[in-house]
Amino acid sequence: MSTEPIRLAIAGAAGRMGRAVLECAAANDRFRATAVLVSNEDLARSGTIRAGDVDIPAATSLNDPCDVLIDFTTASGTMTWLKVCRARHIPMVIGATGHTEEQVAAIASAANEIPIVKASNFSVGIQAMRAHIGAIVKQLGADYDVEIVETHHRYKVDAPSGTALSLVDDIAHALNRTRDDVIFGRAGRTGTRPQGQIGVHAVRMGEVVGRHEFHISGPGETLSITHTAHTRKTFAAGALRAAAWIIRHAPGLYAMKDVLGGG
Repeated sequence: MSTEPIRLAIAGAAGRMGRAVLECAAANDRFRATAVLVSNEDLARSGTIRAGDVDIPAATSLNDPCDVLIDFTTASGTMTWLKVCRARHIPMVIGATGHTEEQVAAIASAANEIPIVKASNFSVGIQAMRAHIGAIVKQLGADYDVEIVETHHRYKVDAPSGTALSLVDDIAHALNRTRDDVIFGRAGRTGTRPQGQIGVHAVRMGEVVGRHEFHISGPGETLSITHTAHTRKTFAAGALRAAAWIIRHAPGLYAMKDVLGGG
């Protein structure tokens, strides 16, 4: 096995998650950031990104060789880097969220040619949560009501979070429902709650890194599971784990559960 470090391109390196990935990579001999990619606006503000106590030169285009690109930009930013990676046959780890159906289809199409890990959340705890909530709602049945509440910092630009939508999809799949059964927040005279409805609520405040709550309530009881991320390094470590995993795999669209399963 090669002892050479894995060469990373980090897109969105000026953002909160991009910086966290860069700092974690800088502290791990297994990785080396060879391309620190930012937007034109971010480059105009500063030509470097600080990782720990080191200032690393930033760029807006991928000029240096890399083994994998980690994308923590935006939905539109993903499309830009997807084209680059597809043309150069570079594996991708996509952590950006908020993609449209058309953009999701473009990612799936590119995965026919390059290996891609796409995840709304890279924490191991969230993957454990996702692995069990489908079985819970299926076991408790239609007499139980499901609510998802997610909380993030005031700077997050999409709502609900990609992780909340992933939880919704897990629940809907287990119950043979669709997103047509989902209500995003409530206001006014809503009437009684329809059976089978899935409620989703987004809270934006302060500097909360991320919290996702799953609540299911029925006759005489309520079950709640809450995952709280205390630091972005939790997600960064998962993204790096995905990066090390994806470079060993064939083209395809993979999820974090594939990475953790070691397949």
